Parts: sequence; structure tokens; C-alpha cells
Amino acid sequence: MLKIAVCDDDEKICNLLENYINDSCRTLHIEAETESFISGKVLKRKLREGENYQIYFLDIELADDTGISVSDCIRNEIKDEAAQIVYVSGKDGYDRQLFAFRPFNFIEKPFDQNMVTATLEKYNRIYGKKNDIFHYKYGHDMYCARVSEILYFKSNGRKVKIVMQKSEDEFYGSLEEVCDKLKGQGMILTHKSYLVNYRYIRSFQGEQVIMVNGDVIPVARGRKEEIARMQLHFENGGFAHGI
Repeated sequence: MLKIAVCDDDEKICNLLENYINDSCRTLHIEAETESFISGKVLKRKLREGENYQIYFLDIELADDTGISVSDCIRNEIKDEAAQIVYVSGKDGYDRQLFAFRPFNFIEKPFDQNMVTATLEKYNRIYGKKNDIFHYKYGHDMYCARVSEILYFKSNGRKVKIVMQKSEDEFYGSLEEVCDKLKGQGMILTHKSYLVNYRYIRSFQGEQVIMVNGDVIPVARGRKEEIARMQLHFENGGFAHGI
């Protein structure tokens, strides 16, 4: 079940957007539950109480708050890096501050059904049809991790280190085997020793990428052109074949 939060201080717009989202989900055969908020402060309180959503549709300017403040709560306070944020605004220009929260999309007011459907179709194409569980074995025990919470894998001899949002682990195996298991899951092989989850790249900087947790991952010279192609492909709404 996909959980979606809508936050706009204009109740009519909030209800209209929620109706468009529900209609789009039915059209796309997405099982979803939508909750609306006309207050950014109320939404933040729910998040602090432990509620969470996979997609947020946020008005940038709220009567009692801002979309930036709500985004900061999502990313930096409750530490949710997997959720996708869609900004909704009546302005053409967007503050550079917004990009620090890695928005999934922008929708300009006045919006229509097609804009909402296109956004949810893109989300479903990228995240909705994948097996989100990665299984690995250490010793005699089998473990699992959500792919949406994995930042990257690092090869270390006969072992592979797995770095997740809130923990780290390791297992015997090869990065090649991990690549085979996670084809089409949004992973980028930046270096022979690193397989990175595109969702958690904060910035591309020539011979390295910076992850959302501050870790610096090297980019091999021979991978630069391929990674640039992958980056463009991801930003256009899809996962590159063979990744």
C-alpha cells in the first residue's frame, strides 16, 4: 500500500489534488492511501509521532509554514531519505534550497489531472514494480534489507560491505553477484569496488560522487561517460538497462 501525503493551505486545492491523485492511482492500478493536510505544522507533528509516507505533495508556501521546512523535517529530522517529494507551486521559479532535498518533481499551479498522472506514472515506473528486498547470507544465517534503504555496496576482498540508512553489515560474496541480483533496481557501478544506489547520491563531482550521508565514493575514469548517460536516463524517469 502506497501512502501519500498532500499538504496545501488552500483546502479547495488540497481536496482537488487529493481527488486527482486518487483518480490517477485507480487509472494506474496503484493501491494507495492518501491523507491531506492544510497545515505544515500538523504534518510535521504526525511525522514526529512516527507516521511516514512514500510520496509527499507539498505546497512550497504555506500559511503557517513552508514546504522547505516540511522537507527539512522529512530528510534531516526523521531521516527519511527514501520518500519522494513533489513540490506544488504557483511560481515559475524555484529556490535553490529546494534541490538540497532531492525533489522528485515540480508541479506548477494551476495543475490538471494529466500532470498528476504523469508524476505518479513516473514514480510507479521507477519504484513501484521492483522487488524491494535484497537477501544475503552470512555464516549459516540469511538476512534481508530493503533496497530502498541501501546507500551502497563496497567490495572488500571476499566480502561485500552493505551500507544502509541506519546500519552497516557485510557478507561473503562478490560485487558482480550483487549487480546481477539488482539489475534494474537503480544501482550504478561507479568503480570496480562500489555499487551505488542512485536514490542516495547527493551530487556528482567529476571523479567522485557524494552520498546523502556524506560518504565520498570514487568514480573510475572509464566509468564517467557511462555514469553521465545513466544519470540522464534516471532523471528522465527510468532505470538504465543492465544496472
